[in-house]
Amino acid sequence: MKKTYSTFTFPLSKKLLISSALLALASCAAIESGNSSNTTEATSAKQTGNLEFVRNVEGIDEYSLPNGLKVLLYPDPAQPKTLVNITYRVGSVHEHYGETGMAHLLEHMLFKGSTNYKDIDKEFNKRGMRVNATTWLDRTNYFELFEANDENLEWALGMEADRMVNATFTAEQLESEMTVVRNEMERGENNPFRILMARMDSTSYLWHNYANSTIGARSDVENFPFPRLREFYKKHYRPDNAVLTVAGRFDKEKTMALIKEKFGVLAKPEAPIEPLYTVEPTQDGERVVNLRRTGEVPIIGVQYHVPSALHKDTPAVQVLTRIFSDQARGRLQKELVEPGLASGQWVLSFLRKEPSMFTVLTQGIKGQDYTELEKSLLAQVEQVAAKKITEKEVEEAKAAILKETEEGLRNVTSVGMELSEFIAMGDYRYIFYFRDLVEKVTAEDVQMVAEKYLVQSNRTIGRFIPTKDPVRAEITQAESIDELLKDYKGREAIEAGEVYDNTVPNIQARLQKFNWSTGAEVSIYPKKLRGGEVQISMTLPTGNVNSLKGYEQDFKLMGGLLYSGNAKYSKSEIASKMDELKASINISTNTLGEINVGIKAVKENLTETLDFVAEMLATPEFAPTEIDIDRQAVITGKESNRNEPAAIAVATLRKSLNAHKKGHPLAFQSIDEEIAALNRITQARLKKVYKQHLTFEHAHIGVVGDVDAAAFSAQLEKRFAGFNSGTDYEKMHTKYADVQGVDSWIETPDKANSTLFIGHRLDLNQQHPDYHAAITANHIFGGSGFASRLMQRIRVKEGYSYGTGSGMQLDFHERFGIYYMRAIAAPENMKKVVVAYNEEVEKVLSEGFTQTELDNAIEGQLKSLRVSWSSDSYIAGLLKNNTELNRDLEWYNEYEQKIRSLTLEEVNAAFKKYIATDELNIFTAGDFAKAAEKS
Repeated sequence: MKKTYSTFTFPLSKKLLISSALLALASCAAIESGNSSNTTEATSAKQTGNLEFVRNVEGIDEYSLPNGLKVLLYPDPAQPKTLVNITYRVGSVHEHYGETGMAHLLEHMLFKGSTNYKDIDKEFNKRGMRVNATTWLDRTNYFELFEANDENLEWALGMEADRMVNATFTAEQLESEMTVVRNEMERGENNPFRILMARMDSTSYLWHNYANSTIGARSDVENFPFPRLREFYKKHYRPDNAVLTVAGRFDKEKTMALIKEKFGVLAKPEAPIEPLYTVEPTQDGERVVNLRRTGEVPIIGVQYHVPSALHKDTPAVQVLTRIFSDQARGRLQKELVEPGLASGQWVLSFLRKEPSMFTVLTQGIKGQDYTELEKSLLAQVEQVAAKKITEKEVEEAKAAILKETEEGLRNVTSVGMELSEFIAMGDYRYIFYFRDLVEKVTAEDVQMVAEKYLVQSNRTIGRFIPTKDPVRAEITQAESIDELLKDYKGREAIEAGEVYDNTVPNIQARLQKFNWSTGAEVSIYPKKLRGGEVQISMTLPTGNVNSLKGYEQDFKLMGGLLYSGNAKYSKSEIASKMDELKASINISTNTLGEINVGIKAVKENLTETLDFVAEMLATPEFAPTEIDIDRQAVITGKESNRNEPAAIAVATLRKSLNAHKKGHPLAFQSIDEEIAALNRITQARLKKVYKQHLTFEHAHIGVVGDVDAAAFSAQLEKRFAGFNSGTDYEKMHTKYADVQGVDSWIETPDKANSTLFIGHRLDLNQQHPDYHAAITANHIFGGSGFASRLMQRIRVKEGYSYGTGSGMQLDFHERFGIYYMRAIAAPENMKKVVVAYNEEVEKVLSEGFTQTELDNAIEGQLKSLRVSWSSDSYIAGLLKNNTELNRDLEWYNEYEQKIRSLTLEEVNAAFKKYIATDELNIFTAGDFAKAAEKS
């Protein structure tokens, strides 16, 4: 139930507005393209420009090349991984009439290869790289995250330099990729929040291109000419319109030499970059947009024009955003959600280069008259003059924002990615400058911006279902970024972590294990982390079939309610205390029979943080009003799923494969059954269930951080060993039914996108001799992203789906697992997807996989695992899991040896045994009736 939104990481913005990231592939040999001569021309002119040092800000070294390319080097040798991220200052705002969606589709096309780098998808997979790209309003970025080594870095830099000017995508590839993007568009059409926000934007902006969704208009995406796309590429993909960021572990001198070699030869075009000049006029009256589509729950939104990220008022606007939206202390939570007028609320104010929007979204309740919610929402937002902003609200909001910012800045590779947003605003340094401005915001500043911008004439109302003396909200121009930052020096860089890679021998050399007298097992790996961070991961196994029977929904709800108040702290005080401690505390009971606790703390506050966690666990109140709030939020989510294709398809799969009898805690429950159980929850029931199941008797704990292991284990034992419910523990294992031939096609009217799952039971676990061959067969077939056979056929070749793949869920001990395949597609294409899947299965059965595919799968799996191991939070969870599974670190060495020794015969046999089946189990949902009418 705990929700957090970071001012600087734009979590919701990327879910709703930014294009989904891509790993598109070139399916045929690259051919000559319109601007493939750029490198040749530059080389013939012998432009081998030198990197010129510009400045250092908080650990980031800035350089420039004579061709205009900016380079940011952000070293962190403690992380055995490297990020290469290139940001182009081009997005949907740069599209002209008839070109909407062009920046995003071009992003797809740049994964088709370039003159000197043709099969980049195979290289990504072989090197175990995590790659992606995103397009938004003012920028497009491409990145590769990989195991740190010179060869990977040279390849990534060379590839990015080559595709900047020598991309070889063809008209035929555009035609195929267009249908993929169209399916991505159709997927977005299923989301009422996303569509309502798009409608509000297009209504709020009259002339500015921020009115246009980045995904574009369907007619533009389907019809814009290929030469126009090549022209757009040549116009915007150029060194003087790009910023290259390299972050993590790398040799600085070698990296600079590589950048000079790869990028220094690129020519700076003679034509200057065209500036944008459209200015949105002041809004002169309220606007309303109604969205009428199928659904269960009303959504009411309202948004207001606010200045650009560079404006002096914007820090106060961001603080105001948090004051309204905070899930524990926010005004809308207290005035709309807690009284039961709304089941959820979100407030967004995106930092953009040009004037932006302050957007409020509220989700109602099924069957509710939305007019009362709308009236109350407007009263809360626009009557700030009557209920003034307080100093306490401002300080709490600032503390939350600054804590989240500090957490983000500890992760160098994450900062390397986040810089793309600030590069789009004009200068990467603004990430630090804006943080400094937020610190200075006062209650008077926030009151001023609220009264200035949150006025009737400046608003647009969105619903998912004249004025004599009008008030205007004038947007004044901001100072230039150069003027704002001319004397800015930044702060000292964050304290670095030690250079000590997370390998089996290294962890074994330091790992210390402890067994408490109560039965808990603790694994501690002392290591100095960046910013003095300490990572703690706990799982508290609890209960049995009898203790949990009939209380499934009670158990799952109680974890989120631990944030809603206890004997010592109110909900608001809990949120404030976490901000004060600079700690993230995540307590979850979503997995039946497990209480999971994750703690991310800083060393200087570690003792107080542990005390606070113990207090949170000790005496929760489970206040009836808070139960009602959380219950309604869960019920609303379940009601919303009644006609969502993805939710329906996966629920049908779960129901068919669940082998537990009715009444067992792990048996399948319908939405109606779950809602009925939720409505039975009372304070007395929750207190009973919590008392019976809060126990550290069987706890498994993993710790990574700069601690004295023995002393820290004793510290943990002192605080937590006393929690013992006395309830017998018996682990419950999910059991799957062995069914074949299910063919379920469920109608969901008025849904543009459909979802498919194919799945069956596996008699397999992680200790079975076939395990390594089976997961590798799945990796090649559908588990390796764009390199997989399913993606190559269904997305790249046919263009049926934006996303498809397959996976396996396998227990370590129990031989009950499942194999599943998933895909989305337009309803009229779903049968074609099933046919293509069957054909790919038959192709493997008749021809088998190739040795090249196996070699790439082996390297890709192992390198991807090493990237995972570079995360200290991952290691904390791994150490915890190992104690629970009675598995030591040598298992991972054996895992690598067994993966490396696989033969084609073993992998092909595993595919036949575990993935290919005589009859498919098909679970799909969509508007197939409408598709049939069209055909």
